[in-house]
Amino acid sequence: MLEHLKKLVAAQTARTGKRRTIYLTDDTLRDAQQCLWATRMRTEHMLPIAERMDQAGFVSMQAIALVQFDASVLFLNQDPFERIRLLRERITHTPLRGTVRSNLMRGFYPVADDITDLFVERQIANGIRDIGFLDALMCTDNVASSIATAHRHGANVTIALGYNIAPGYDDALYVAKAREAAERFRAHTVVLADAAGIMTIERVRTLVPAMKLAIGDKRLEFNTHCLTGLGPWLAIEAAVHGADSILTAVDPLANGNSLPASQMIARNLREIGFDVVVNDGLLDEVGDYLGALAERERQPVGIPAEYEPSHYITQYAGGAMSNLESQLKLAGISDKLPAVLEEIGRVRVELGSPIMVTPYPAIIAAQAVMNVLNNERYKVVPDEVKKYVCGYFGALPLPVDGNVKDRVVANGSKDVALTPPAIEPVLPALRQRYKSIGDDELLLRYMYGDEKVNGLAPTATGDCFSVHHPVVDLVAGLAKRPRQTRVQVSGNGFSLNAN
Repeated sequence: MLEHLKKLVAAQTARTGKRRTIYLTDDTLRDAQQCLWATRMRTEHMLPIAERMDQAGFVSMQAIALVQFDASVLFLNQDPFERIRLLRERITHTPLRGTVRSNLMRGFYPVADDITDLFVERQIANGIRDIGFLDALMCTDNVASSIATAHRHGANVTIALGYNIAPGYDDALYVAKAREAAERFRAHTVVLADAAGIMTIERVRTLVPAMKLAIGDKRLEFNTHCLTGLGPWLAIEAAVHGADSILTAVDPLANGNSLPASQMIARNLREIGFDVVVNDGLLDEVGDYLGALAERERQPVGIPAEYEPSHYITQYAGGAMSNLESQLKLAGISDKLPAVLEEIGRVRVELGSPIMVTPYPAIIAAQAVMNVLNNERYKVVPDEVKKYVCGYFGALPLPVDGNVKDRVVANGSKDVALTPPAIEPVLPALRQRYKSIGDDELLLRYMYGDEKVNGLAPTATGDCFSVHHPVVDLVAGLAKRPRQTRVQVSGNGFSLNAN
């Protein structure tokens, strides 16, 4: 395979007369820790490596999305806007990217444009320079207003198109959506987002060049995960066939449910003939810190996955998978995971095969859990499932199975109307209620309530999580011993004698 890719890249270089440069977008602090740590990385965990990551040469860095807002407030008692500000103080060269999940806020319900527009505005005001937009139904009406807001406030616009294996999701659809993103919405970057890592090599070879041709000189970014074990290969093939940048994570927060490793992707892209501008030494320093942090916090690191074809059925995203595992464990039913995953595959198809990115993995998993725990499928229907079926989230690309729809409507809450109500603006009432607070706090109180916001604590910004080399830790520990000790440590090209 490697020699074949080298020949393809060499032919490209011969045609253009210059080597292509492939850029890396970092997703360690956003999606990688979501995939592996169920989004439990604290702000103070990020700060010691922020400057190194800024200097590493990434074209941009994903810093935060609504999942991180949720985890910060609900589980970590931290202010997510403060996280953005503290990162921006240390990351001064690399653009930070925030992500908006359609017109959805906490609770996964559609909200009025005025509150989503304010959410975009305040991210930019706090230091975000690139706003990513993702609507899992590809319903552009859901994001048009917030995209206009991002442009108005001077941010780059990134539009992600979620990959799906389902009828109608062919190359022509993605080409049309990519062209719309570039031309109608003036996106700076278009992302082919394979959150579940379910693309095939053959599909990369047709879809990536077709999308690149459609968007011209706009940046085409490729995002995949490693759940099937093919993520690194998919990423390299995407670069060969036209992707300008690849989303990666710094090892050891790569692989497993996470993204391909920055260090490995950079090495392999150079090997086949591309230029990659990242600083490998700095990436290794960051990786050393992350490995020590994972050990200290008793969090997992990514392990390369074996090929797992079942993911092509569930199409369950990496971050959603870690959250599902965590939630089943907390509920005391972790033994049900295999049955739930099998049921997710069935429910997804019955509900019209939505792209399995937020919020649909959670919605479909909730129904799958209910089906597993009850003797009758769809006997218990979460409100979100009925709202989805009734069109609350937007027009559905594929129809819901007729028999399933009947059961969802019959067994779902009678409080959920069959016709979605009009979405009314919320800012006037919020401003009347909260007259003397800033917009950051207003948004947090709207999303999470007064009690949770009142409990937020300032981020510790000392050096308690600073990076140490193992030898430095050893010497520091020996210095604390009450009696004089003689120590000799040696290794490959290294010797230390201490009395």
